[in-house]
Amino acid sequence: HLEETQSWLDDYTETVDTSLPVTSRQTMAEQYQAETRSSAVMGNAVSVVIALVGVLNFVNSMVTAIVSRKREFAVIQSVGMTKNQLCRMLAYEGIFYAALTLAASYLISSLAVGVVIRAMVAGGFTTFRFTLLPLGICTPILLVFAVLIPFLCFKNLEKQSIVERLRME
Repeated sequence: HLEETQSWLDDYTETVDTSLPVTSRQTMAEQYQAETRSSAVMGNAVSVVIALVGVLNFVNSMVTAIVSRKREFAVIQSVGMTKNQLCRMLAYEGIFYAALTLAASYLISSLAVGVVIRAMVAGGFTTFRFTLLPLGICTPILLVFAVLIPFLCFKNLEKQSIVERLRME
């Protein structure tokens, strides 16, 4: 008789005693849904920020690794490596870094969240749902950057001649 009682209470508080504070099962469920949505939005926002920091850190380390090796690339080109070979080598290096990063991310997150966090929330009043969707979304982005960044950095390096790059300290 929950629905009948709820409708009687609603009618009573609207017509007879409007100052009567009533907290029903329905209002508690609505409040819980609102809090759950709020927590989900905050969790998703934090996840997006962490993903952006991770991707930007990856891009920064790739750019730094390539720019700091200008002279090395000039020496390699001066002994006969073509531009296409060097660009391909850098792309493979980027894919290798991305594969290592993704493998470590999948392994560590699966262990940390799937085992440790699940054990922390076990037996509580909350439900736990583990998903690798954020990593799945970041995977193609990271792979695209792993190929695109070396290509763009190499194009930027080529603006200087081999001789100029060899003379750099």
